[in-house]
This record gives sequence, C-alpha cells and structure tokens, in this order.
Amino acid sequence: VDVINQVCLNIGKDTFDFVLPLVCTVCFWNGVLYVAREAGMIAALEKVFHPFLKWLLPDLKEDEETLGYVATNITVNMFGLGSAATPVGLKAMEGMQRHNPKKDTASRSMVTFLVLNTAGVTLLPTTLIALRSEFHSLQVTDFMPWAVLCTMFASLVGIAVDRWWNHRD
Repeated sequence: VDVINQVCLNIGKDTFDFVLPLVCTVCFWNGVLYVAREAGMIAALEKVFHPFLKWLLPDLKEDEETLGYVATNITVNMFGLGSAATPVGLKAMEGMQRHNPKKDTASRSMVTFLVLNTAGVTLLPTTLIALRSEFHSLQVTDFMPWAVLCTMFASLVGIAVDRWWNHRD
C-alpha cells in the first residue's frame, strides 16, 4: 500500500519533469522553424521538392498550394518536428481531398503522402535528442547517422512499394 501511495503521489511530478523539457525543446525548434520560414529557407527547400512531388503526386501537378503544403510538411518532418508538421499535413490532406473523385476513399496522392509522412527522412531528430538528453545519455547524438540511414531506407522502400502498387493498377 505504501508503494502504491508513493507512486500515486509522485506520478504528477515525474510526468511534469518528463514533459516540460520536451515542451521546451518543441517550442525552441518551432521558433527556429519560424525564423527559417521568415528567412526564406523553408520556401527554398519547398522549391527543391516541387519537381519530385509533381512526379510523385501526378494528380496534384497543377495545385501549387497543396504541393506547397506537402513540401512544407516533408521539410518540417525532416527536422523532427512532427507536431509542427501536423497542421500543414492536415491542410495538404484537405487540398488532396478536393481532387479526390471518391470522397469516402483515400486517393492515390493521399496514400503516397501518408507513406512519405510516416517513413520520411529525418535529418535532425530533435525529439529523440531531447529524450536522450533528458535521460542523461553520454552520447546524445551518436545514433543520428543510423537514424538518417534507417529513415532514408524506410522512405525508399515505402516509395518503391507505393510506386509498384500504383503502377500495377
């Protein structure tokens, strides 16, 4: 009974001590993202992705706004800011839904975008770095080359399977 009481009394503090550094990290990187957007860096990265996205999402070739949302989502996810990428991802899905002939079924572009969003390349996994730091890892960033390779491989396999699946229809 004493152990259960101690756990119940300390769970709030333990949760706060765990969540606060993560919230601070997300706020910091969202600020960096805002500065990058204002400096035009995000727009430059979006331009780099546009030809690739036009090939990958052929039914959106003419919808620059939706392609911009997709490019922004991919760019933000590359920096490990999934929480900041979510609103842009939802806007991208709304844009894709406008082109969807079957409103109750995900379109080809929606599925491809979901694959990219789920398995996307992460160059700077900020949340994972914050977690490792919070738990006093001696080498906070040692995993990064492996994380980049794994997410790159997952993206390539996801896109290959998506292309194969869509090509056979």
